[in-house]
Amino acid sequence: MKKIFLFMSAVLMVTQLEADNSVGSEMSHFVGGAVMAGGITAVVDSYYPDYKENRGMIGFWTSSAAIIVEQGIEFALNGNAKGQALDAISHIAGSALGAFVTDQYILSPVVKDSSTARNYVGLTLQHSF
Repeated sequence: MKKIFLFMSAVLMVTQLEADNSVGSEMSHFVGGAVMAGGITAVVDSYYPDYKENRGMIGFWTSSAAIIVEQGIEFALNGNAKGQALDAISHIAGSALGAFVTDQYILSPVVKDSSTARNYVGLTLQHSF
């Protein structure tokens, strides 16, 4: 179900893309950032178990770096620094939310061992419908 939700969010985001600085355009960048960071976080969780403790940060930074590079290229080709910066900021804000929600609420918690005398334990509950 989670995969279907992420796929449908991505399809919705792609169909709403606009080439201006309207609320719809910036919301599409925000949703795109959330979906991209959440997807990257889920991929790290599934395929790179050594990095599970940092999966949220990996999702956030990878998504943010991708949009900075993409908007830099777009600025070099078309100009409009204000518009490109607004798009990047919207995407990065969405990335922060998407990575956090995916890491903390969608994926199973990770047991973390902290050297500052604090241990974190996660609990997974499952119910069949």
